[in-house]
Amino acid sequence: MKNNNLRTIEEILRLENLRYNLREEALPLPDEDTGVCVEAAESVAKVVKSGKLCYWRGGPEAKKLEKEFANLIGKKNGFFHSSGSSALVTAVRAFELPEGTNVTITSSGFISSLNAIYHAGLRPRFVPTDPITLLGKFPKEFKVNYEAPLSLVTHFFGNVVDIDNIVNKVSSKYLIEDTSQALGSKIGNDFAGKRGDISTFAGSNRKLFGAGQGGMNLYDDEELGERMRIIGHHGKSDSIQAITPGFNFRGGEMEAVLGRFSLRKLEEKSDLRMESARVFTDILKDSGVTLAKKDVALDSKIVWFDNVIVLPTNWNKKGRDLLVEVLNREGVPAWIYPSLIETPWLKPWMNSKGWWSDEEENLLEYEKSIWDRAFVVGTQMSSEDSKKCARIIKEILAGK
Repeated sequence: MKNNNLRTIEEILRLENLRYNLREEALPLPDEDTGVCVEAAESVAKVVKSGKLCYWRGGPEAKKLEKEFANLIGKKNGFFHSSGSSALVTAVRAFELPEGTNVTITSSGFISSLNAIYHAGLRPRFVPTDPITLLGKFPKEFKVNYEAPLSLVTHFFGNVVDIDNIVNKVSSKYLIEDTSQALGSKIGNDFAGKRGDISTFAGSNRKLFGAGQGGMNLYDDEELGERMRIIGHHGKSDSIQAITPGFNFRGGEMEAVLGRFSLRKLEEKSDLRMESARVFTDILKDSGVTLAKKDVALDSKIVWFDNVIVLPTNWNKKGRDLLVEVLNREGVPAWIYPSLIETPWLKPWMNSKGWWSDEEENLLEYEKSIWDRAFVVGTQMSSEDSKKCARIIKEILAGK
């Protein structure tokens, strides 16, 4: 719905061009928490001095991290990877689904999940984005004309997905939870990631799992876990003969040390990010823009990774992109996520398989109608910096 209290991008650039359009140098962006605990430096140095940074099937620090992470989330086992993206690849491959099998995937998510499905030769079936939460969710009366043995849901922006809504609609037997941005968030009394047959966490920049790099898969089924380790160790069940095509996805000892330290500070850093999100929301909630909210149908506690702002319907992609450019020049770290079904290589690839239909084409247009007006500002900053960023957004958009 058009909000007449907000300026259009044309008004912003015309009325404020001396300030916003002609600034010769961008203002500095706020300091952001990268997730890395500098207190780990001495322990990392010990690993370096040992001369052994990576071990076949995981070193001592990696094994400690796997156990500690599994205990935290409430799973039995873990497998520490070189990245969150590699963790998703082994997760999808571990189910040994035939090529072309349907996999339900939320269009709201990061490209790693779609890449994992592509590399396994599986058919992505996209869940539409809910305009309130900006997460994948089938509308109540939505009719699904297929079944998908595997669902890969992404808890995005720290927000958590209504898993039952997806799994029940498509009759999935297996579930992967991509929890890379939602460590610390809860569904009921359980941490996000507790429910998945495999749950994936990324340790990259700005994540609460601050491994610098690295990724973790958590699981209960030991056979499933062994398949992942084989895939992630060159396809070898031992150190000699490869029994399946594989990769070198082993997590390193330095990253494992960093990851262990970050888990110890999870509650402290979660509180800081929730406060950052709270003050940001308080300033913008009455300004005329829409902010993504948690799903009211779920009993959940959200540790926000990003604040998600959706502009009114009279805005478009060009205007949104200009606004993000303006905000970055004004010292606000704003950026954009497209939906996964918009990925440029996706339609040609699906067309080559005979998988792209009117259903995908219609969903593409629907997704663009939402994501062309959306941008995000992270919570990885102090509450004072978060207030400052929100006030700049409000001033630019509403002239207040």
